Amino acid sequence: MSEKIKVAVIGASGYTGIELIKILDNHEKAEIKYMTSRTYSGKKAGDVFPLTLSLKNNSERSFIDEIKKENLNSIDAIFLCLPPGKSMEYIAEIKDAFNGKIIDLGADFRIKNEKEYEKWYGNHHILKDYLPKFVYGLSEINREAIKKADYVANPGCYPTSVLLALAPILKTGNFKIDSINIDSKSGVSGAGKKLKEDYLFLNIINNFYAYSAVNHRHIPEMEQEIKNMSGFQINICFTPHLLPVDRGIFSTIYINLKKNSNIVNIENNIFEYFNDLYKAEIFVQFLGENMPELKDVVGTNTAQIGFMFDKRTNTIKIFSAIDNILKGASGQAVQNMNIMFGFKEDEGLRLNSIYN
Repeated sequence: MSEKIKVAVIGASGYTGIELIKILDNHEKAEIKYMTSRTYSGKKAGDVFPLTLSLKNNSERSFIDEIKKENLNSIDAIFLCLPPGKSMEYIAEIKDAFNGKIIDLGADFRIKNEKEYEKWYGNHHILKDYLPKFVYGLSEINREAIKKADYVANPGCYPTSVLLALAPILKTGNFKIDSINIDSKSGVSGAGKKLKEDYLFLNIINNFYAYSAVNHRHIPEMEQEIKNMSGFQINICFTPHLLPVDRGIFSTIYINLKKNSNIVNIENNIFEYFNDLYKAEIFVQFLGENMPELKDVVGTNTAQIGFMFDKRTNTIKIFSAIDNILKGASGQAVQNMNIMFGFKEDEGLRLNSIYN
């Protein structure tokens, strides 16, 4: 494809939308056609975010309230950066007028069982027939399906950090797993831009705490994909925490093996499984028994993963670090777009392209 594809970002003034604009501004194969924001409609991107958005090509482009239906078919791809329940409403409105590809950064199409979605999110699903059409967009794991997809459900940030770390273990089928416990810590940007007292500077700085310690909304998404990768159903124990940093996720995953799991040279096996799955991947770095750190992934679309095996407790400990807004959201969304359109997978996502 020689000409640039035309893209639209719906909900462009939130954290994920802003990151998408940054990436797409430098993308050699994509051009931003529309950016919607009801808050900033009519205002130029460079005027609204003069420091956040140092744009080469789109600083004079204005946000609009909405795209007219007659203009939808001038777009090749739409990114949806909308709250739960709003993506399906938007697609319901445009589905008869739009024939391009959709990448949803929201939660509406990640969970394939509509009853589970309704249970965890409290929204009635109005597009149940679209759930099978959306491919779960964990780029490195579902690449072949993403290549053929018209619709992609971008994973959540916590699930991205967890599932990439679990995949090499789960896909082998060689471990008898008793339980999976996950302890994740996220920068405050993971909560989005909503005004809430818990996220005010004076409540965050020099502070650290758990939240949604049971029944976090990302649990069914992770359990669904764990079953898809392993073939068995397991209820995970997941606890998220809020770090006093602006961005990044660090997840520690405890895979407790059954007592009769007599695996010889377990560390060597783990090295082999991770290397086999990720050795050719440009956005996953396997560190072996070295520890990932947030400072090495923030501002990148890279996931870093390390592990240790605790022989005393028969527990595999996996450590994962990502940038929650990039690999956990907007970066992976563009990575998925690149896969869908047959572009180089790192187009627009090289470090000097994101933060130049």
